[in-house]
Amino acid sequence: MVSKVYIIDDDDISVYLTSMVLEQAGFAAEIHTYTSADDALAAMPLTEPAPLPDVILLDLNMPFKSGWDFLEILRPYEGALKGKLDVFILTSSIAVSDKEQSLDYPLVRGFLHKPLDEASLAIITHMRNRHA
Repeated sequence: MVSKVYIIDDDDISVYLTSMVLEQAGFAAEIHTYTSADDALAAMPLTEPAPLPDVILLDLNMPFKSGWDFLEILRPYEGALKGKLDVFILTSSIAVSDKEQSLDYPLVRGFLHKPLDEASLAIITHMRNRHA
């Protein structure tokens, strides 16, 4: 079980389904949901010693700031965040270019397709255990 998960997605149905899968699996002690990258960034203590989320499930296609924008904002903090939080892209995109682009971000540990399911949780657990 991880301590804290952030779900960043503007689709209420997707957020609900993802939350339900996480809760039913007992995956996290805390699940925080954000409908925008800005809201999630406001909640993240990037410059303070407060607890960070262990896992971020990030949608790519959102208005105002996309998942890519979110990752770019985290870029200056990658060194400090690496090993402390893992970002998993959770998207409906089937574009190979999106998966390839995600490899440019060291914090991104995996590229998953919606909806989140038990197989996806197994991938997240496996990837997190590889650097634990």
